[in-house]
Amino acid sequence: MTAYRDVLRTPGVASLLVLGFLARIPFSTLSLLLTLHAVKTLDRSYLEAGLVVTAATLGTAISSPLRGRLIDTRGLRRAVAPSIVVQSSALIAAAFVPFVPMVLLALLSGLFALPIFSIVRTSLSVLVPASSRRTAFSLDSVATEFVFMTGPAAVTVMALWIGTGPTLVIVGLAVGVAGIGLALANPPTRSDQVMLPTRLPGPLQSMEGGALAASEGLADKRFSETLTTGSIPVVDPETRASARRGLLTLGGLAILVATATSSLILTATDVSLVAMLRDLDAAGMIGPIISIWCLGSAIGGISYGMLRSDIGSLWVVGLLGVLTIPIALVHTVPTIALACFLAGLACAPSITATGEAISHRVPEEARGEAMGWHGSAMTIGGAVGGPAIGAVIDAAGPNWGIGTAGLLGVLIAGGGIVAMRAHRVRVRHRLRERFASA
Repeated sequence: MTAYRDVLRTPGVASLLVLGFLARIPFSTLSLLLTLHAVKTLDRSYLEAGLVVTAATLGTAISSPLRGRLIDTRGLRRAVAPSIVVQSSALIAAAFVPFVPMVLLALLSGLFALPIFSIVRTSLSVLVPASSRRTAFSLDSVATEFVFMTGPAAVTVMALWIGTGPTLVIVGLAVGVAGIGLALANPPTRSDQVMLPTRLPGPLQSMEGGALAASEGLADKRFSETLTTGSIPVVDPETRASARRGLLTLGGLAILVATATSSLILTATDVSLVAMLRDLDAAGMIGPIISIWCLGSAIGGISYGMLRSDIGSLWVVGLLGVLTIPIALVHTVPTIALACFLAGLACAPSITATGEAISHRVPEEARGEAMGWHGSAMTIGGAVGGPAIGAVIDAAGPNWGIGTAGLLGVLIAGGGIVAMRAHRVRVRHRLRERFASA
């Protein structure tokens, strides 16, 4: 546990994790709350409720990289200001309109979604050294697990108690408060924003002041020259291009596909567990079983964060698929609980591994956008996994649904590992030929 103690002692990390935990709570409830409002209050079918959630998901998938880019180029406060106003207002308005305008408002709220996940991961990448990034990301993943264990359950109780409309208003206000809290805290997203807590002796402080004054004078002179020539650079296009090249290579695309696959497996497990337990007349065990699954994920995340050896993200996603398949082979509540606990051990590590891999592939100046793409991949995987595995469940039963998801994870991860190794062999062969002919 020394690794976790060192990370938590890093200035700014503990407060950022607490802020991220609190800010994520309203966002963890949105899909469930929009579904409950469409079905319970507007008297719509689950298919129509799914359209509302899909609209919000589509908007979020589109906006995540764009919001991440705004964080990189404009700073955190300018990036979150539109989200505070638009997303909060859209969710509050959705409580008072009929179905069709609600779908449009859900899309609007997604397009202006507060990029809380990208902000926390980007800031953690700045606050901790690269060697401790896995530990920091694991802590964040475990905190996120607890958010999803408590948030949806709390909003369900609230919706049944005071109604879905008032609950939607409260969640909309909570989203605005979360955005304001992030803007006020303004966690660093670039290393040049981190201030080292040092106190210099008087003589050294005077010398530093003189050096800074001279430096500022030189900077002012250069600034006036660049204004005259019109050559002042705003954003380095080479940095942005290199960031996109880092994500559009075979390795970058493999990580994004692995991210989407892990999200698909998690969504499929969630949907299949509900169907399996209902078939067993054990609907009352849905909450406890999912909590056991999340507990396994928290333990797996903590254990993964303490590892010092490098495990590829594709291997971790493949392990998630392998551990998920046994859930399809059990048919009693106790065995389902055990299988879910074992499958959960790879959930948080899969999110941590893919996020860590993405953060290492791009320069710091584009990390916000990169983490936005990571969030979009997770969103797309979840959006595809729900209806796709739902169709398998309708056709063949819930056990086939979760088994298909696990097998798909194994096949995609295995194919990615083989493709990456074949690519490395080709690159080494070309380099060997080049140096042999030189």
